[in-house]
Amino acid sequence: MKDDFCVYLDAGHGGLDKNGNYVTAPSKQYEHTSGKFHNGRWFYEGVWNRTLTDRVAEKLKELGIHHVVVSHEYLDVSLHYRVDKANWYHKNYRKGIYISNHANASGSHSARGFEVYTTPGTTNSDKVAEFHWENVKEILGDRIRMRADSGDGDHDKEARFFVLTKTAMPAILVEHLFFDNYEDAKLLMDDEIIERFAEAEVRTVIDAMNKL
Repeated sequence: MKDDFCVYLDAGHGGLDKNGNYVTAPSKQYEHTSGKFHNGRWFYEGVWNRTLTDRVAEKLKELGIHHVVVSHEYLDVSLHYRVDKANWYHKNYRKGIYISNHANASGSHSARGFEVYTTPGTTNSDKVAEFHWENVKEILGDRIRMRADSGDGDHDKEARFFVLTKTAMPAILVEHLFFDNYEDAKLLMDDEIIERFAEAEVRTVIDAMNKL
């Protein structure tokens, strides 16, 4: 393992505070008509993002891979703060990659599937995204829909998200299924699915560490 490599992990949005209140935007939650999620029928994206990110961090710790979680335990700290924190450690501690974990939503509540984003153009971020696409496909491709944009020869979608354009290191933003779709939301609550997403992310980290 490379001792000079670090993973900067970001659990998107906010979570539950010490009083059990969900401290992020209303658009980052959805009440399903049935099922049991984070609060009855309510699915909280920020809570799920932390569940996955914490699982990834545990796995990295077991492997002795350096990592820093730039998001807060529950506060929805600004994107500027998260990126500045990662960039400072990248410059002064160890070079690395940035992974922002999310679940998706659509206006129709009918969309399903997994997506990974990088900035427009070709950079090392595209390589990390392709590592991740292939790892998720191998581990979960028979259980989920894989949503690709292969118009430029790879599978990642491109967007100018703040955490992608302002980070000083290769960065990807991962949308793990659609939390406002009932079938996808049920998958996201399945501990085996979470475990497989976490394992795929760890394998992507190792690929990036060894191949970039």
